[in-house]
Amino acid sequence: MPLVGRVSMDMLTVDLSDHPTAQVGDAVELWGANLPVDRVAQASGTIGYELLTKVTARVPRRYR
Repeated sequence: MPLVGRVSMDMLTVDLSDHPTAQVGDAVELWGANLPVDRVAQASGTIGYELLTKVTARVPRRYR
C-alpha cells in the first residue's frame, strides 16, 4: 500500500483505493504471518528489532 502524506508520531495514512471493500475497523497487518517483520525493516532501511520495539503502548497486541 502506498503511504499518503507523512508518518506522524505513531500514525500513518494508507491509500486503500485499490481495496474498495475495506472499512473502518478492518484488521490491518503491518507485519506478521503474511509479511515478515525483517522484510518490512529491510524496505524501511532498518532492522526488525527496531520496528518491534518502537511500537507504542497505544497499539493493541495479540500474541499467538
